[in-house]
Amino acid sequence: MTAFFKLLMTALGVVLMAVGVVITPLPGPFGVPIILLGLIILLRSSMWVKRLFVKLVHAHPKLLGPLRAMLRPGAKVVAMLWLQALRLERRVLPKERRFLYRFRHDLKAILRNRRPRPKLAATLAHKPRKLQSY
Repeated sequence: MTAFFKLLMTALGVVLMAVGVVITPLPGPFGVPIILLGLIILLRSSMWVKRLFVKLVHAHPKLLGPLRAMLRPGAKVVAMLWLQALRLERRVLPKERRFLYRFRHDLKAILRNRRPRPKLAATLAHKPRKLQSY
């Protein structure tokens, strides 16, 4: 990468993070993805930001560990965000006011009832698969 391109990407990352911080108080979760995108661009373009990020992760693993896990290639971002939302809810709300766990189970029940049930004849006619040997 040329020096100009690195400087341009660093500036873009800083601008995206600043925009994300500014729009975070607005309704909706729009600030966090923009901040993450800016952080990803900064981490890809600047070595000193990588070093600082790694130092911060080692200093505060519980706080920044999930963020580092989300930035890895092939990360299951939705599952990690769901777990973090459940953890945050557990820390902030009393047990009788928590709603995410109930929402998930209600949604699963609704989706389960919408699926067409397999007919009995179709399940009985199912042939077992042949085991493959390696």
